[in-house]
Amino acid sequence: MMMGAGFGCGTLSDNKVRLKNWAWLGGGKNNTDDDWYNLLKKLKENRIHGVLPGGSNEHYEKLAKMTKEIGLDLHAWRWTMNRGGYMKERPELYAVSRDGNSVVDKPPYVGYYRWMCPSHPDVKGILIEDYTELCKIDGLNAVHLDYVRYCDVILPIALQPKYNLVQDHEMAEFDFCYCERCRSKFKEKHDQDPLEMKDPSQSTAWHQFRLDMLVDVVNAVADAVHKTGKQISAAVFPTPTIARRIVRQDWERFNLDAFFPMMYFNDYNGDLKWVEDVVKEDVRVLKGRAELYAGLHLGHVRKYGIKPVVDTCIKNGADGVCFFTGQSLNGDDFSTFSKTIDDLENQLSK
Repeated sequence: MMMGAGFGCGTLSDNKVRLKNWAWLGGGKNNTDDDWYNLLKKLKENRIHGVLPGGSNEHYEKLAKMTKEIGLDLHAWRWTMNRGGYMKERPELYAVSRDGNSVVDKPPYVGYYRWMCPSHPDVKGILIEDYTELCKIDGLNAVHLDYVRYCDVILPIALQPKYNLVQDHEMAEFDFCYCERCRSKFKEKHDQDPLEMKDPSQSTAWHQFRLDMLVDVVNAVADAVHKTGKQISAAVFPTPTIARRIVRQDWERFNLDAFFPMMYFNDYNGDLKWVEDVVKEDVRVLKGRAELYAGLHLGHVRKYGIKPVVDTCIKNGADGVCFFTGQSLNGDDFSTFSKTIDDLENQLSK
């Protein structure tokens, strides 16, 4: 895939490598315009290349004027499949668990888990309309997908005790989607109803069917966004292997310009070696066709410190890092991060 402006590490005329780094930004509803401007300026001064804020279209229009003046890239961070806003008028858009419950009536795990079903054609249309409308905003460089997956059929290992669970198999209440549409489409192709299987979790065909349904939606959105001249990226699970297994997200097949794997190592009882292995696998999978930015949760990073974690990501092939969230970075973080990036750029330029 050809990369446009906005992603990828660059070089100056003196052949010095310039890494590109990012920050997800929360809504900041109480922030004044001056608060936003000062935050964005601080990020730019401390080796952050672009920001991925959540918010409304109006919010992006306001920030676009600031980021353009400051010299930051602006990407619209928006939830994709997990959207509850259509439940009242369009309950048929939503996913159904193996035990027959719609997320409209019984959301799994937490109250905001309201997953739309990728098999419904109107879901694809809704998402295309929303993301292409975002692309009309002057000064917005790209759209950024999040929750672009199914519900967690299996939680990351360190999170299971929080819900008093031991998920050593796929439990029916967290296994999606078994709506009539998904089942009939699968039966047309494979002459079998998933609900009539002794153990649907053992069916490779049924697993693949659901992966394919989501890939189709994501790539349709990506095609529409690219036609507007804008770029598209996504926050995804750490590796395609992990993602396919626990959230049915085959991001290796998403036609995106960049990927931001969420390397939240505490959730997986991981360490720096885990981060190294994850980055290496992602680099191997992508084969240079898209950019790779390591998503880092600051709460997890503090276990080892910014320098060791960022060093591990960049030295194993990531094009940069992205912090969750930019508002959580403090003065010591900024100074440590800036020096770390300076040192890495000097090393990579030799």
